[in-house]
Parts: sequence; structure tokens; C-alpha cells
Amino acid sequence: MIVVFFGGRSCEHDISIITGLQALSACGRACVPVYIDGDGLWWTGDKFDSVNAVKSGKFGGKRVHIRAGEPYLYAKNKRLCKIDAALLCMHGMLGEDGSLQGYLEMCGIAYTGSGVLASAIGMNKLYSKRIFKSAGIAVAPYIPVTRAEYERDVSVTVKAINGSFGFPVIVKPCNLGSSIGISVAKSSTELYTALRIAFEWDDTVIIEKALENFTEVNCAVLGDGKNVTVSDTEQPVGWECFLTFADKYSGDVKTTRHKIPAEISEAAEEKVKSLAVKTFEAVGCSGVARVDFLVLGDDVYVNEINTIPGSLSCALFAGDKKFSSLIDELIDIAIMRRNRFEKLKRVYTPIEPIIGK
Repeated sequence: MIVVFFGGRSCEHDISIITGLQALSACGRACVPVYIDGDGLWWTGDKFDSVNAVKSGKFGGKRVHIRAGEPYLYAKNKRLCKIDAALLCMHGMLGEDGSLQGYLEMCGIAYTGSGVLASAIGMNKLYSKRIFKSAGIAVAPYIPVTRAEYERDVSVTVKAINGSFGFPVIVKPCNLGSSIGISVAKSSTELYTALRIAFEWDDTVIIEKALENFTEVNCAVLGDGKNVTVSDTEQPVGWECFLTFADKYSGDVKTTRHKIPAEISEAAEEKVKSLAVKTFEAVGCSGVARVDFLVLGDDVYVNEINTIPGSLSCALFAGDKKFSSLIDELIDIAIMRRNRFEKLKRVYTPIEPIIGK
């Protein structure tokens, strides 16, 4: 049985519901939904037919859980099903960041997407940028700021910005997605406000130099660490300085807010696709991930990587790939990765030295 996880204790909860319901509808295998509500409680039911039904709790649900070390879904003390694989449609903290992935590994359950380490790196903007740079991948100039530094003397941060790359800057919470908590600051006064907003969401904040006249381009990669497929390039539209939450998720996203392929030069497109694979491999991803770029002429900067992209980035792949076939590939990759893991040795018996011989 395939268990589809969605929802979660994250500010990206509502987007996760959309991805989860779409996956449930498209999956051609026997599925059980597991919705994680805003309090972290797990539910299953037979009426997950709309976002409103899920958010209102009107899905005829019952509480479920997984017991540590067992690949089964339980309701109270009754086994509901054996979990062959978990299809993860979680976005944000406590779902995309390696937390859920680690628990599923402890239970011996195969799951789609990246492993614990890659998921944690992909969610953390600071450490992902460090990985990118160590792999020779260009990123926009940035400065990290911790809450301790901010509370000790925020003026030091403002002076550092002026001395490094000046204004305007983009201020981002380190461990959030969907453009939540992000602000553009064009002066020291605006920077103080932007930092206050960002620290409402996270204990570490990234301040990036705001590039001008760039094109935002996305590209997805699907693979298992050996064989990878690169998607078409995608250009989100309807933005000014950066994509807001509304830009990303309001209206008919596929037809009105995205251009596929992106309107960039052939050289830039080739570079984007090459760097997408390089980024995917540098982080150690598996399944599908979407890499977001900033393109300025023929210069390409990696902005971030999403290890569980919205609607799993199916629309980006050429040939009108069906969502159901993408899900099948993700499940197959998950099971193969779990099987490889199970073949590794787990017990080591040291050879006692022979004394006096």
C-alpha cells in the first residue's frame, strides 16, 4: 500500500494539501491518505476530495500513527495496512527538512524524495549555499545573520551590508519556502523592518544582494543518483523584485504565471540545465527536485533547491509527462533506494587478537 503524506506543521501547510490531493488523484496504485494537521496530529479518511474538506476537518477521518520499527499504519491498536512506500507531498519544516524522512527510515519504510541529509540541506538556505559554493556553483553575494547577532547589535549587520554589497537586498528566513517572510530592503531603515519580519519566522536569516534586471528560471531534475532526467526550463511571470506567495499559488499557475521554456538565450538554457544536475548531485538528492536560478545575461546563479517541489514539478518535464507516471517513477526510486540500504551490513563482529602468538 502507498501512503500519501501531506499537510504538516508548517506555514506551507495549505500548499502541501494541494500537492497531496493532486497526488492522491493521480496515483495509479492503491493509496491511503495521511493528513498531518496544524497541531501535528495524523489523520486518514475517505473524503479527502477538496482543500476545503481537509481544512474544515470534514473528511470522515480517524487518528492514525506509525510505531517505531514497524512498517505499518495503525489506528489505535489495529493495523490498517502494511506500508510499501510513503509518497511525501510535504512542504516546509517538519516534512521537507529531513524530520519525517528520519522517522520513516527508523521504521524501515521506503519514501519518495531525498534522504535525511539532502532534505535538511535543501531546506536550509545557508548550508545549501555553502554546499553550492564548495561545488563551484555560483550564488548571489549573501550574509547570514543569527538571532543572537541581531539581538546583540543589529547595527553591526547594517554596517556589514553597506561595506559588502550595499542596497537593495533581499532578506529571507533561512528555513522557509513559498516566499513567506521575505522582504526587499532598499535602505538601512527598510532593512531593520525586513529583519524584524524575517526573525518572526526563523532564528537565522539570509541577506542577499538583490540582482537587477535578472530572469528567474526553474529547472527540475528526476533521478536516483545514477541516471537523471532534466526538465524543460520554466520562467515564472507576474513578479517584480521576487515571487510572492500569491504569485506562486494564486490563479491558474500553469497557464498564466509560467512560461515553458524560459525566454533566455540558448547558452543560458544549456548552463541552467547543466547546473541543475550539478546542484542535484552536490546536495545528494533523490527522486525529483526543482532548482531555482537567477539568470543575468549568460551569467547563472543558483538561488535554492526544493527537494519536494509543488505538484512535484511534473509540468516542467517535456513530452507532457503524466503525473501518474511521475509518481510511479518516484515510488520505484524510493523502493530501490530502500532495498540498497537494506543490503548494507549492520552488524560488525571484531576479530579478537591472538595474544602471545
